Amino acid sequence: MASRKPSVRHPSHSHPLRGHKALAEEEIICSGCDLDLIGAAFKCTKSECDYFLHKSCFDLPRETRHKSHPNHPLTLLYSPPYESSTYECGACSEYGSGFVYNCSICQFDLHVGCISMPELVEREGHEHPLTLLYCSPYTNGLIVNCDVCQETVPDHLWSYYCKECDYGTHLHSCEVEQEEEPKRGGGGGGGGKASTSGNKGGGRGSAASELAAMLEAQREMERMQIELHMEMQRAKIAKKARKACLKLI
Repeated sequence: MASRKPSVRHPSHSHPLRGHKALAEEEIICSGCDLDLIGAAFKCTKSECDYFLHKSCFDLPRETRHKSHPNHPLTLLYSPPYESSTYECGACSEYGSGFVYNCSICQFDLHVGCISMPELVEREGHEHPLTLLYCSPYTNGLIVNCDVCQETVPDHLWSYYCKECDYGTHLHSCEVEQEEEPKRGGGGGGGGKASTSGNKGGGRGSAASELAAMLEAQREMERMQIELHMEMQRAKIAKKARKACLKLI
């Protein structure tokens, strides 16, 4: 008879957890970072409980310091400290409902995934490594455009940047497939990413608009997933409360 894996405890969950190897076809979402879970993980030992954690989320330190917020330490919270039960990440501006690194003094919040982003990355299609920046590389009022999707990157958000080429991207991958445009005479695709207002040409503007619409749809889907997750959590809490009341009768 095979021995059962030993169980462990984590302060984010009331039940014991057990080691688990998550497969892609299981389509598991980590209860810590709200991202897809594949590989080494922990799962709740209770069959009726769908609590899962990446091993990396399980091992997160309770307090850390980060260059993006040098004046105060950041504390790991297992749920957002706000009445809305969500928070907006100061790195990427997306919402979260799971684990968060929080500065209670500044009400500054970071996804646990964003805080772990490397300071240097290699991106396909660019010859130099890109450096992680915590604000705009420009100090003269120029607007930063992502060289992958052509969307504007707000000055206060993180990005990856190559100073040598004046090339930058959003913090997270935003590559999407584009239909190949017909070549035009005198073609030169040059054009820097730091831009001011102006017409960029019909074809390019149309493609940029389509990309913007696709990205906005993706963000809306992520918001809907967060809302669904919150509703499921509320339903679980209500169910537990009803059980507790029945026991008191």
